[in-house]
Amino acid sequence: MSQENVEIVRRIYDAAARRDTPAVLALYDVQVELDPSRLQFAGLAGGDGGVYHGHEGLRRFFREWHEAWRVIEYSFDELIDAGDEHVISVVTRHARGRASGAEVERPFALVWTLREGKVARLVWFLSRSEALEALGPPE
Repeated sequence: MSQENVEIVRRIYDAAARRDTPAVLALYDVQVELDPSRLQFAGLAGGDGGVYHGHEGLRRFFREWHEAWRVIEYSFDELIDAGDEHVISVVTRHARGRASGAEVERPFALVWTLREGKVARLVWFLSRSEALEALGPPE
């Protein structure tokens, strides 16, 4: 199952690169939880306690994120099979501020929790090591 989950995450990145929102949302559970709370430096307060819920929460998060940046590109560097229901992705985000024009390049790591072929939870971390640590030692 874990290799299938890696492929689901890869499909999400591919669909997002094509800006295919329906294909992206189809791979997320309707009650998905998105936790970008560790990214507070970016000025994204998030929903309840910094967490976004459901497909509308996903849309709101990415709308807020893209409103802050004039140009934003993602390059995913690595997908890690992290066990039965987890995948870690390591990405680099290249962006130019909408107001300032400042260019920013920042690596992130995301922990994806998948259940029944859909993303149930997504948590953002500032580094690959933080994401690995959050999952604890392999069982």
